[in-house]
Amino acid sequence: MEPVVGIGPVSRCTVDAALTVARRARTPLMLIPSRRQVDAAEFGGGYLGWTTAEFAAHVRERDPDGLLLLCRDHGGPWMHTAEAGVAEPAEALDSCVRSFAADLDAGFGLLHIDTSEGRPGTGPVPAATAAARLVELYARCHAEAAARGVDVAYEIGFEPQDVSTNDPDEFKAALRLVLEGIEAAGAPRPRYVVAQTGTKVAELRNVGRFHDPAAREETLRQVSTLAATCHQEGVRLKAHNCDYLTAEETALLLRAGVDAFNVAPEYGVAETRALLRVLDEMALPRAREDFLRLAYDSGRWRKWMLDSTTATDVERAVVAGHYVFGSDEGRRIRAEAAHALGTRGRAPLETVLREAVAERIESALRAVERAGGPSAARTGGAGL
Repeated sequence: MEPVVGIGPVSRCTVDAALTVARRARTPLMLIPSRRQVDAAEFGGGYLGWTTAEFAAHVRERDPDGLLLLCRDHGGPWMHTAEAGVAEPAEALDSCVRSFAADLDAGFGLLHIDTSEGRPGTGPVPAATAAARLVELYARCHAEAAARGVDVAYEIGFEPQDVSTNDPDEFKAALRLVLEGIEAAGAPRPRYVVAQTGTKVAELRNVGRFHDPAAREETLRQVSTLAATCHQEGVRLKAHNCDYLTAEETALLLRAGVDAFNVAPEYGVAETRALLRVLDEMALPRAREDFLRLAYDSGRWRKWMLDSTTATDVERAVVAGHYVFGSDEGRRIRAEAAHALGTRGRAPLETVLREAVAERIESALRAVERAGGPSAARTGGAGL
């Protein structure tokens, strides 16, 4: 069966929830760590506290049937904080090639090459620059895979996520140009292409144009055109930022021709809210306040805020909660909650949190069922 749902492992609990759902549903899922979440040892790993090799080992040990496919998400230059001080593009490209090489060594099956970002503080790079870097990285990754004798699929993206959809003509021309460069390098075509599908996460909701009922019909027409362009080129359309959509909303995207979609920060929010509920139920107000302060003080919510935000401090903390689960104080607070549950004969904390995340993953699978299954299968695409 073709995997459709990409799960961003925003916490270790999310990884275990994905394992649980895959086993229960007997269906493959994609695990899509970003470089900030998991990376090679030379970059200090990521905020999950795993290196690439450790992450892969954790999954494989618990997934004997191979239902979880390891996929790199946003694996381009300047996508890890360790590269913040790198000024030269050539050095940044060399750095992320080493990250991709670690992915290959760990047995990742899909590499997302995203060249949309420039050096921190400079904003997105021009489209032509992003496309040229993508082709170069793609060829270098293909050479690394060939040298190892491994087969790997690719996903490409060369622009940051936006609230609207791509202009169909501009998208078609840009895709053709990039595919020609990839072909000229002697590399295989990518499995997925990321396009703007009117889905965009900010704060605690989806703010993309698709989520606006008044704009949905037109957005879906645009998405259908983008999907047709991809399928005519023999590649598949991947939608990012599909968090906070209902199962029916996601099914509409799949029916419009989207072949696969990613969800990530929503799972961290689900786990954070479940932890706060436990702290409330166990009458641990000090621990609750400590966690909210810890998350707020991390400042990790800033990248998710709208310019016109009216978010409260608590909402900002909820957005950033998953970034601090692995900190010393975050672990202390979780241990306090776990102890309180244990003394009252309740289910273990990790079970409670895992099931809260699992429910959201299962909602994504319900969307696939409502859409009638993977659109890629209907268009004759091969499996990973």
